Amino acid sequence: MNHITFARNLVKGKIAETIFAQMLREVGTFTVLEFGYEKIVPELVGEGLKEEKGTLNILRTSPDFAVINKKTKEVRLIEVKYLHTLNNDYVFRYAQRMAESWNPSYLFIATLDGFYFDEVSIICENKGNISPLNHPQIPKDVQENYLKILRDFEGNN
Repeated sequence: MNHITFARNLVKGKIAETIFAQMLREVGTFTVLEFGYEKIVPELVGEGLKEEKGTLNILRTSPDFAVINKKTKEVRLIEVKYLHTLNNDYVFRYAQRMAESWNPSYLFIATLDGFYFDEVSIICENKGNISPLNHPQIPKDVQENYLKILRDFEGNN
């Protein structure tokens, strides 16, 4: 993979994370906290954490967000991924990797066809099949607005 392709994929991933976080913040039912490896490890290393391979490997797979439902007080650890089109083999492998260290955790996938969301253990049981995002507190019209942003970006690149 060349540097330009890598940079494009990195930007697409950040866009998916931003869309996810803003969509949940817009509905007002969730507190969205950044939680991922990129946020945690620099702070820990700065505090003198010894870079033990086991610990860092677990942290490398840490989900991007901790999301708190303001009504139920449930906390969910959610990894966000961008895929141009849904790929069940990739989703299955990724869910297996997450399940090894972060169970329970959830996977949100942004594609040009829509958003998908499931618990990692369910994705593993279903061999990579992931359900379309169907959440009573995230209306379809809100999802469509954010999907349009993703499509607009992808159409211009």
